[in-house]
Amino acid sequence: MNTRHVSWSIGLAVMAALALGACELTGLAADTSQPAATCANRGRGLYTTYCVSCHGASGRGDGAAAYLLSPAPRDFGSARFRIVSTVNQVPTEADLVAVLRRGMPGSAMPPWEWMPDSDLLALAGYVRELAITGRADDLQKRAEADEETLERAEALAIATRALTPGDPIPVPPDCAGTPAELQAGRRFFVENCSKCHGAEGTGTADSPQVNEDGTPAYPRDFTRGILKGGSSHADIVRRITAGLPGSPMPATEIKDPVLAACVSAYVRSLIRPGMQERVAQTRRTLVAQRAVGTLPQTVQDAAWSQAAEQWVPLMPLWARANSVEGCTIRALHDGSTLALRISWEDRTQSTELLAQDLFTDAVALQWSRGAQPPLFTMGEPTRPVNIWQWRAGWELDLAGVRDVTALHADTPDDMYGHVDPQSEALYLTARAAGNPMAAATRTSAGEMLSATGFGTLAPIAGADAKLTAKGVWSNGFWDVVMTRPMQACCPGELPLAPGDSVFLGAAAWDGDQRDRNGQKSVSVWHVLRIAD
Repeated sequence: MNTRHVSWSIGLAVMAALALGACELTGLAADTSQPAATCANRGRGLYTTYCVSCHGASGRGDGAAAYLLSPAPRDFGSARFRIVSTVNQVPTEADLVAVLRRGMPGSAMPPWEWMPDSDLLALAGYVRELAITGRADDLQKRAEADEETLERAEALAIATRALTPGDPIPVPPDCAGTPAELQAGRRFFVENCSKCHGAEGTGTADSPQVNEDGTPAYPRDFTRGILKGGSSHADIVRRITAGLPGSPMPATEIKDPVLAACVSAYVRSLIRPGMQERVAQTRRTLVAQRAVGTLPQTVQDAAWSQAAEQWVPLMPLWARANSVEGCTIRALHDGSTLALRISWEDRTQSTELLAQDLFTDAVALQWSRGAQPPLFTMGEPTRPVNIWQWRAGWELDLAGVRDVTALHADTPDDMYGHVDPQSEALYLTARAAGNPMAAATRTSAGEMLSATGFGTLAPIAGADAKLTAKGVWSNGFWDVVMTRPMQACCPGELPLAPGDSVFLGAAAWDGDQRDRNGQKSVSVWHVLRIAD
């Protein structure tokens, strides 16, 4: 048995240097008046608030929401960061900050562009600390499996060296993007990249792709404008040169700097105009104007012309090519009632709920008050969220709640559907227990819910009568109108008033793609300002 001994002081010095370095990154406005320990504590607190749900307390990608997400949250301890700018594929603090600020487009990783630089630096430093400690854990486990002893301090020192960024990847000058240069770039692309990305850059891989950890990988469709690491010339060159560590995207050296510039120009030329602005997940301010006259009640109401149509991009929690890309929201109020119109593209109308393998189209708005909302998931114990949800399948129940006999009209039902009231509690147990999903009547295609974390979603008793929701599908588009009195009437309901600014998020489900529950497309938090 081999035994290695190194003083714990080495490990402590390593971690102290790590925290200090993160807070002194050049080029960003770090708060140099704060000691390293304060910066490290700030990073830990931010991580606990915004990152634990997905990445887990130790950064191993095992948070409470991880099972809902694909691509899976990064396991920092694997030391395989996707977006890097160095020759040894180790991210700099600037790389980590850029990912935090931009998010990871095409995944559930949102941008934190609204955070001040000092917070981004502190958070990046804590992520690197988790990577080092996680890597050290793995080294010690491997040593134990080999019947060796690796002291903690030495494991930390080895992990720190492994996670020290190398030299920056050289970036050649950009080219003008002439037809000849673009053709040279296309030739290289077709010969070297089309097996995964397709000859036209649409991400049509020849075969399924898998990451190092066994999770599915999705080659990028460049035409949609969703590029994980940015779309500048330097970004593209670095992605080609370093690859995406831990994924099927390999590191590729293009020795001719002129050709490298041509390939970069060609990849950028594949992005459809306006697409990057369309998919950018950044916090926006929406405005609910005071209506002149009566509030609109239907999709076709001319009063909607008073409200600006505001685009809200969505991202799928379970990646796929044909997810709902976004929705538009119009908002008006009359001083006492708020009306919103949500519109989105859905080429198939899915309205059926009467079979286990059928799922309905749906849309929801999530609300939060306070200076800072919880993570955009399902609220927290101290920061609850309200949710207004509409389901297409419920529209069919307004004329009378349907049952499986409506789906299979010719099936002999014997006594089914003819249960006498005295026997209802025995045979229709969900209805007898008061389950709102089994109600005998439905007065609205919408419902109001509250949540304080995963597994806490529940309807707000009595609130549904105050929410009206009506949807219309036409030519591949849904339009849904929701209206609700701004004054709260039930415990747990969010009060609203003219002059308020509240946080608002959106989610959409495509029933044809089997979306349901946590499989959906969501937005980040935006601000809705209710005009005086």
